[in-house]
Amino acid sequence: MRNKRPDDYKIQSKQLAISPFIYSAPSISSISIRFIILLSLQVLMLLITGSYKAFIVVLCAVMGAAAAAAINCILHKKEYYQIMNMIIQGMLIGLLIPENYPPVPVFFIVFMTLFFSRFLIFKSINSWLNMTVFAVLIAWVIGRNYFPGFTVTSDIISMRNTSVYLLQNGLYPVYNFDSIITSFLNSTVFALFKVSIPEGFVSMLWDSGHAIPAFRFTLLTIISSIIIFSDNTFSGIIPSIFLISYTLLVRLFSPMFFGGFFNQGDIILALSSSGVLFCAVFVMQWFGTVPVTIAGKIISGLCLGFSAFLIIGCGTSSIGMMYTILINNIITLFIRTVEEQKNLSNIAKVVAKHNLKNSAGAQQ
Repeated sequence: MRNKRPDDYKIQSKQLAISPFIYSAPSISSISIRFIILLSLQVLMLLITGSYKAFIVVLCAVMGAAAAAAINCILHKKEYYQIMNMIIQGMLIGLLIPENYPPVPVFFIVFMTLFFSRFLIFKSINSWLNMTVFAVLIAWVIGRNYFPGFTVTSDIISMRNTSVYLLQNGLYPVYNFDSIITSFLNSTVFALFKVSIPEGFVSMLWDSGHAIPAFRFTLLTIISSIIIFSDNTFSGIIPSIFLISYTLLVRLFSPMFFGGFFNQGDIILALSSSGVLFCAVFVMQWFGTVPVTIAGKIISGLCLGFSAFLIIGCGTSSIGMMYTILINNIITLFIRTVEEQKNLSNIAKVVAKHNLKNSAGAQQ
């Protein structure tokens, strides 16, 4: 082996000096790009499935957000990731509004909500109130008749397998490929556990055919969640605690309120309806609307699960998750206040300890 020359060491030192630090989590701009790509896949599925009305609603919502972002660029010099976040909010709002909603009101609802929230109420993209949720609630108040109601009754909820009943009675579409995939899964994967799934569950995961686009493509949402939470894009504490607490409450107690039995709630129906998974992945942890500490996130997740159970019940609600997240935004205000007071208290203790140490050293 030859001896290294001094020039070799210079080259190595220069190479090490270029990037001395690495990111422990993706930047806000990279998160925004990732969200736009994943949400665009949801929009693309609308075109693939021929849901042109839903596509137009989403397009109008994005145009409303783009108009608000354009004025934002003209009046204020903003970072480009903030503009992207407004576009993301437009996509989310459009996906959470029914496909039969008139497109023109969607444009103005999105534009006015994002415009006034950015210039009159909140000066930053990070606000305690999730404006996506707020805009969808405004759309619901203005056009409540366009939002579908609960598809389950008290008699259906008391049954053991509510989702199977809904599938067998045609409330969810069953596609031609369903029987082939279901037979394959039952004979290979589920046979190992001596269980089987009925026909229709694969179709429900692929496209439930719901009037609200965000509720339709559950499998695509699950894949998106793996991408988002796999590299610390967002903390998985809040959605995990939320899903565990909500599904546990549904499983144990939901049928009991309607004459059913303990521990017979339908978890599949709860997760595949009401936009539960979509909101847990894309909406629930919007910037500035969640606690900072681990304890605060755990409390927030539990509050979300309990609120969702009281508002949504076993599922099939078109607007319940919006109220759930809105209530949690208000709760988060109090949690963040406690966190800030505790942080200030810790800083005061550190400063006092430092001053005491300096004064003792000066006396010596």
